[in-house]
Amino acid sequence: METATVRIGPKYQIVIPRVVRETLQLRPDDTLLFLVSGDSVTLRNRPANFTEAMRGLHKEIWPPDPADWLEKERAAWE
Repeated sequence: METATVRIGPKYQIVIPRVVRETLQLRPDDTLLFLVSGDSVTLRNRPANFTEAMRGLHKEIWPPDPADWLEKERAAWE
């Protein structure tokens, strides 16, 4: 894990440290997302397509065959 410190300027601007720019492969005019959770902030590249970026997210919690699982759940309601 890398650590970097930056100072906030009078206009609340910061310079993104080189290690962060290289890790995120940032280029001028890129758009960033700030994900805020409590007192923590995660900085990420803004994906070009949110649908593609979220595809497969949390797939480990879904059963291997969702259609079969859904059919069994509906049968249990009867």
